[in-house]
Amino acid sequence: MSGPSKEQLAAWTAETKRAGFKRRNWPVVRWLAALAVALSLAGLAANLLDYPPALTAVCWVAATVTGAAMLVWCFDPRRFKPRPPGTS
Repeated sequence: MSGPSKEQLAAWTAETKRAGFKRRNWPVVRWLAALAVALSLAGLAANLLDYPPALTAVCWVAATVTGAAMLVWCFDPRRFKPRPPGTS
């Protein structure tokens, strides 16, 4: 199976540019994703090292909340800003 041709890719890029929006604040999304992964791994380590189960639960709940916040931040329509005319 081959990938898209150059013409298909150019058409898709032009169509995407016509949508007129681009995301902003990607560093916040990356930071929240890293925090969610770190909290998940901390919960796993606490579970494997026989720390109190409450510590494991707190880490995993915090990771879940952080992941949900990341998704809300990423897909919230208010986080999109219009692309200035004439920019690609």
